[in-house]
Amino acid sequence: MELQKKIQRLVDSLPFMLLINIVIIINAILIGIETFYFSPLIIKIQKSIVLVFVLEIVIRWIGKESISSYLKNGWNIFDIIIVSSSFIPDTLFDNSAAISVFRVIRVFRILRLLRTIPELQVIITVLLKSIRSLTYTGMLFGIFMYMYSVMGVILFRLPEAATSPSQPDPYGSISEGFFTLFRILTGEDWTDLRYNLLGVAHVPDWIVTGYHVSWMAVSAFLLVNLVVGTVVSNFEQVMQASKDVEIASKEHQLHIEISALHSKLDGLEQQMRILLEKDQKPG
Repeated sequence: MELQKKIQRLVDSLPFMLLINIVIIINAILIGIETFYFSPLIIKIQKSIVLVFVLEIVIRWIGKESISSYLKNGWNIFDIIIVSSSFIPDTLFDNSAAISVFRVIRVFRILRLLRTIPELQVIITVLLKSIRSLTYTGMLFGIFMYMYSVMGVILFRLPEAATSPSQPDPYGSISEGFFTLFRILTGEDWTDLRYNLLGVAHVPDWIVTGYHVSWMAVSAFLLVNLVVGTVVSNFEQVMQASKDVEIASKEHQLHIEISALHSKLDGLEQQMRILLEKDQKPG
């Protein structure tokens, strides 16, 4: 038990976290270098880094009270999966495409920085909480996008003679309509889409203008603001929960210190009584 406490203090210490962060950053830089330069020295350094990651996992494992308490932390499971993938040899795969996909997985080692920086963990917690909260917002977004995509195909589909492989019809199909609407949402040349359809589509120009302006208003100004509002609200909740945990931890530590102080005072009081009793006894 004493060993576990020492190891846990080591894991939570600033020098340990800085060391792991430096190793992760070096690993990330070498992954980028490997995309354009190959060297046996880099391979050896990468293998050494993987061994450091394994040692870190073992140290964190020993520092926990049990296996279940270790696995309760999702970051620990993430570490095991990412580090374990480093021991799978490329020779297991038959084609270069599979090898490339597997090597891409190794890039996710960079994400281990998230577990060593508390501020980044808060942001990730907010994003995960927001994803759960945005389910109905996403459904609403999907309904509007599907409705506008169908309307775009019905209203603005161009004849095949007016399209080419280099200039496909932005509303030639529902899937292409989805992409066009997403393009408008990002603000990428959405006015050009409107100008290109003026006089070409078989509907009045005011319908072309009203369609694109209304989608821009609904998506960029309404639905996106709903998403931003949800994220901001969840961020405030997570920060408040973090403060509550910190306050509770300080109160618990203060209670322990007060209890220890009471114990010392009781001990001193007992010693004073013993001394007084000795003084009162006849010599």
